[in-house]
Amino acid sequence: MQNFINKINQISGIVTDSSLTPAQIIRCQKQLKQNNIAPVPDEYLQLLRFSNGLRGNGSLLAGIYPENPELPDLLRLNLRVRHPLCRDLIILGVNEMDYLGYNHKWQVYQIIDKDDFEVLEEYHELTAALNDILKI
Repeated sequence: MQNFINKINQISGIVTDSSLTPAQIIRCQKQLKQNNIAPVPDEYLQLLRFSNGLRGNGSLLAGIYPENPELPDLLRLNLRVRHPLCRDLIILGVNEMDYLGYNHKWQVYQIIDKDDFEVLEEYHELTAALNDILKI
């Protein structure tokens, strides 16, 4: 993850936000559970501790923004998308054509078509999935 963070810091056009506190993360995890949405995977939590979401190249990685409806919030994104497998899968990001999700049942990150929810790619590591969804 540190190599990915170093890479992101070198790319112009990728916007990062300030990191999150443990209390903010815990509150979000509780809200996801209350709404029958799968939890945020540990690897993605590491990214949120570096940056509360990322934006660039037409892609958005969701963070925790309960007070700002303009920014991509994990809870709002998952409530809006309502993937049929939302108990096992959490949507973490989006670009023009695809979602980035984590499937807890299969323990893989998935690139999912926005129109028909077809899984296009699977990755065992978050950094590979991030490179795909962010087009870097």
